[in-house]
Amino acid sequence: MLIRIFIRYYKLIIFMLIPISIQADESNHVIIGFNDSIINEIDDFFSAQPTKKNVIWAPEVKGKSKYTFSIPKNAYLISKNYADASDLFYLSEQTDSGLKFQSNKTKTLDIIISENYSNLILSHRILPDTNLGLFFKNKEKISFGVKLNKDVIITKNTFGNFGVEQVKNEDIIFNVKFVKLSNSENSEFYGNINHEFTSDHLNVGLSNTWFDIANQFDFTLGIYEQGKKVESEIYATFGDENIKFNVGFDKIKNNSRMNMFFNLKFENTLNMRNFGSNITVTSKESTFSLKKLTLKSFRKKNLDKLWKTYMNYN
Repeated sequence: MLIRIFIRYYKLIIFMLIPISIQADESNHVIIGFNDSIINEIDDFFSAQPTKKNVIWAPEVKGKSKYTFSIPKNAYLISKNYADASDLFYLSEQTDSGLKFQSNKTKTLDIIISENYSNLILSHRILPDTNLGLFFKNKEKISFGVKLNKDVIITKNTFGNFGVEQVKNEDIIFNVKFVKLSNSENSEFYGNINHEFTSDHLNVGLSNTWFDIANQFDFTLGIYEQGKKVESEIYATFGDENIKFNVGFDKIKNNSRMNMFFNLKFENTLNMRNFGSNITVTSKESTFSLKKLTLKSFRKKNLDKLWKTYMNYN
């Protein structure tokens, strides 16, 4: 029933997504890019504006930010003098400024490998909220195509993406995705629509993920309709920001027909500035639910990891 309601109103969802795109426009913010030095940025800021008593830092993750740090100048200078930023973390005011795009024109290489197919996608962020990509896929035959995706910020805790892709000699495919972080930031709700323009049928997926179960793993429960077949999936996610391992069951109809699957994903293995990479090895037969949106890295609970990564005096 939930999927049917989602299908019925998906055009309204698309209409709501299109006009909303928020840009970061606060003065005095120090925006950090991939592998940039936030220490040099802050030093330059205080040198250029010596009367300022604090600086606002918006840590950036994949071209977006959410929480900001208000870093006091005096505390910063003392912590830098002793090369110890631990106490400075607690002396800096942390504010939920809502999701915002930052100026981050990066390239990303995505590779998906399974027993029956493989995908290679090279995309370039031509605007803070827009990606243009070229992809190759090998399933029965090698084919290539282009795709255009636009990110949208719906609310301070809700993020979406819509786009089109065209494979040579095939129909245009329209995609809509969204993810909503719960107010407690302990879980998120995700939705995905995939539609061929010349077809009446939609692929639809809905799922909910609970974070940090027993501080060990994330737990996801989902349901999807693909090819007019309704299936469900359940899986756990282990790992950190760079390596993730999913293991669970999909195509669940009854206990005797459950199919076990796994995904192994490596992120940013090349460690290059302004160039991201994702490599996924999977036993799944479909890529429909593999490239999910997530806001896990934008939680307040994740700020200490960002701080330790970038606020480094060495």
